[in-house]
Amino acid sequence: MKRLSSKPTVYLIDGSNFSLRFWEKAGGATRDELEKEFINWLAEVARAELLRPSCFRVVFDGPCRRTGPSGPSITIYYSDSEPADEMLVERGCFMRSEGIRAIVVTSDNGLRGRASAEGIKSITCETFLKLAGSELRKESR
Repeated sequence: MKRLSSKPTVYLIDGSNFSLRFWEKAGGATRDELEKEFINWLAEVARAELLRPSCFRVVFDGPCRRTGPSGPSITIYYSDSEPADEMLVERGCFMRSEGIRAIVVTSDNGLRGRASAEGIKSITCETFLKLAGSELRKESR
């Protein structure tokens, strides 16, 4: 994938996987701080011209907690006692069945394999970070 699509897409994001992978080196001391930093970054991404027609569904592992403001196109879910992976695959299957373009964003190879087996597209967190970052840089010029 060379760039994110301008077509309306629902990005189903493995929030815990994404935030812990990339923000632990940015100085966040706790899981909550890392998640807030991730959501703030995602809110910037959601405002990028290319991604405005899309929406972002972020699923974090564990109980509900405050992750900060999300924005109109970002919805945050907490898996409580259910694994976030289950919620992501379930939502992806529903969207596929409704004809909605959806992509699971995770670097968890097991989850990516399950999504693929259900006919749901996926990309790694690294790829999404790189492509979204590219869009943000274009807009700052």
